[in-house]
Amino acid sequence: MKTDIERIIRELVQGRVAFVVIGGVAASTHGSAQLTFDVDICYRRDAGNIERLCRTLEPLRPRLRNAPAGVPFKLDVR
Repeated sequence: MKTDIERIIRELVQGRVAFVVIGGVAASTHGSAQLTFDVDICYRRDAGNIERLCRTLEPLRPRLRNAPAGVPFKLDVR
């Protein structure tokens, strides 16, 4: 399954989430040939930004990497 990287970044920007892209996606924008299918971000950890992050990501249905199938993942400001 391919990740819609542009959609995820667009949603974060429109959701006014303070973040930077890191990992493979960031490396590929700087010329790396390594391909990844996930989006790694580093986000500001104040309560307002975490609330915006949760609200923005919920409809995108993120999941935990390498977690067994069926493990619930709840976005929660706490």
